[in-house]
Amino acid sequence: MKPRLPISLALFMLVLVVIGCSNEGTVDTESTEWKPEKPVEMVAPARAGGGWDTFARVVSNAIMEQGLMDQTIGVVNKPGGTGAVGWAYIQNVNDPHHIFSTSTTMVFSMLAGNSDYNWDDMTPIANLAADYGIIAVRADAPWETLDEFLQDYKENPESITVVGGNTPGGFDHVQFISLAMEAGIPMEEITYVTDQSSGGLPILLNGTVDVLSSKLGSGAVAQHRAGNIKILAVLSEERLDSEQLAGFPTAVEQGYDTVFVNWRGVYGPGDMTEEQVAYYEGVMRDISESEQFAAIRKQFGWDDLFMGSEEYTEFIRQEVETNSAIMEKLGLLAK
Repeated sequence: MKPRLPISLALFMLVLVVIGCSNEGTVDTESTEWKPEKPVEMVAPARAGGGWDTFARVVSNAIMEQGLMDQTIGVVNKPGGTGAVGWAYIQNVNDPHHIFSTSTTMVFSMLAGNSDYNWDDMTPIANLAADYGIIAVRADAPWETLDEFLQDYKENPESITVVGGNTPGGFDHVQFISLAMEAGIPMEEITYVTDQSSGGLPILLNGTVDVLSSKLGSGAVAQHRAGNIKILAVLSEERLDSEQLAGFPTAVEQGYDTVFVNWRGVYGPGDMTEEQVAYYEGVMRDISESEQFAAIRKQFGWDDLFMGSEEYTEFIRQEVETNSAIMEKLGLLAK
């Protein structure tokens, strides 16, 4: 005769069986959450001091200062090819611990054929801000307004050289060509040079070129405050409401309808899981909603433009469609 289990022990074992059965087929949500297991690298696919670099550093610093990651996050620069070198690096490493700063320039650069990769090869995580285009000249330049400059340029195009931080077909180039063509200046008469290494400001200041086509967040505001350059126009629909930036006139108010906004966000490699995307999206949302980042937006003249991964993905598709049409019209779309 087999010995009987004590009633209390038998009941205990029955409870365990019931619990085990009730949990069968369920998912432990904590086990599916993803967090970085080592330091995170925020890649700026450009030189130090440019727009991608500045954005990467302010975001990374805010993450560290607010303690939003258990792991550290630091910025690594991978300049070259208007982003192409950095994107190749991200895809070759293919590790969710390597994410990168990006902007509208990415779409223009890929449409121009500068990279072997495109927007569908990598993962949109979140967008945090909108950074408007600018047209600037040295403080001692003879032009005080955008219209004065464009009228002079129309009459003497061979005497004026324009610089931007992107190769032909990039954001800086396309925005200037769009503005010049609106003013009646044929594209073939525009002399545009690229300064990928320093974004154009140094060679504007030393007199090598006459005009800079860039963005507010690329260092131009600081040079304006120092009295070294004049910002003739911001390519926004209306004047920015920041106290520090409200004095900059728009191209629209000067009679030109050219508006160019450079959104700024964060992407990751192509093989990211939903859990990895969700983790970074949450961190970026916390950054975007913080008082610290509100002050940063005000400092650089960026507008608040947060989008999570799903919304950002659809937004990029629309950007590609719109900018493809612009690039084809200008004859800059890669075949």
